[in-house]
Amino acid sequence: MNASLHLDIEIIRGDRIIVATAQLDELSTGLLGPSGSGKTSLLHAIAGLVKPRRGRIQIGNDVLFDSDHGINLPAAERRVGVVFQDGRLFPHWSVSRNITAGAVSSSHDSGFEKEIIELLELADLLDRKPDTLSGGEQQRVALARAIIMRPRWLLLDEPLSAIDSRLKNRILPFLRKVRDHCEIPILHVSHDAFELMAISDVMLHLAGDHLTGPTSYRDLLLNTSPGEIDAMNLLPARVHRIEGGECHLACGELELLSAAVDHQPGDLVTVRIAPSEIAISTGELGDISIRNRIRGSVKQVHPWGDSCLVEIDSKPVLLAQCTTESCRTLKLEAGCEVTILIKASAVHTIADR
Repeated sequence: MNASLHLDIEIIRGDRIIVATAQLDELSTGLLGPSGSGKTSLLHAIAGLVKPRRGRIQIGNDVLFDSDHGINLPAAERRVGVVFQDGRLFPHWSVSRNITAGAVSSSHDSGFEKEIIELLELADLLDRKPDTLSGGEQQRVALARAIIMRPRWLLLDEPLSAIDSRLKNRILPFLRKVRDHCEIPILHVSHDAFELMAISDVMLHLAGDHLTGPTSYRDLLLNTSPGEIDAMNLLPARVHRIEGGECHLACGELELLSAAVDHQPGDLVTVRIAPSEIAISTGELGDISIRNRIRGSVKQVHPWGDSCLVEIDSKPVLLAQCTTESCRTLKLEAGCEVTILIKASAVHTIADR
């Protein structure tokens, strides 16, 4: 990627100093951290809305901020698009005019504008005013406005935080579309690990006034304390069939059964399973109602606070959570053959459109 983002800055936030050093080379990066950690301040520093105490911000070969050399480009000259939590649409303008407000007049491309409107499914909303739109529709308009300016980076500041989980699951596929179709690098801020994992290649973590990463979600999870980051499994799958009130999913070499039946055969979906919803057995099962019974072998057991995260190769690899005492009683260690048990109701899905 020729628009790598380099950060080496300090930001004053109240009586705290946030230290952020990172080199971002992936197409999509998630920034995770608790509320109040300074995630928004970091995004605003990149966008030129907050001036760092010191340091350097660079995209590709272009320096946006350098305290040593007195460089601090205005926000309008940085070619960085921002989508805020509340959308910040102009209430008295139509959707169409709100979208084109982001276009650079000297390089306005009506073909590209039409492409983005189709991509985000906004064609039927163009004549409406923001106050007639749902929260999800408003965020899609704000996203289109930010993309129309052809930014070198797109910064998403918790754009789904005010949307309920049902609508969030409908908006996430649009963010994937932007990532895959437009090839604009994205830095996506949230306190919701699932939201970030759904579209991000790598993760950053801001806590204790220091930024860590980029790294994989797995490595980030295993190097933080329980409760800091939600533990989960996120897997791509295809709907095989709907039968008997169950959705049969092809996931790697597995067939998983889910209680989510609002899909069609052939649909691509993302499967979410919490490690705490996975049980482990090393013996005979007998007659039980749990529908997903999967054979696998333990790759590694990771101590995780008062419990353990067990990596199990079931093709694909799944993380299961159990107590330290359970690990000891079952004698779980690398190479151990196990059966994992997952209720169909614990296999959640999101459509990939």
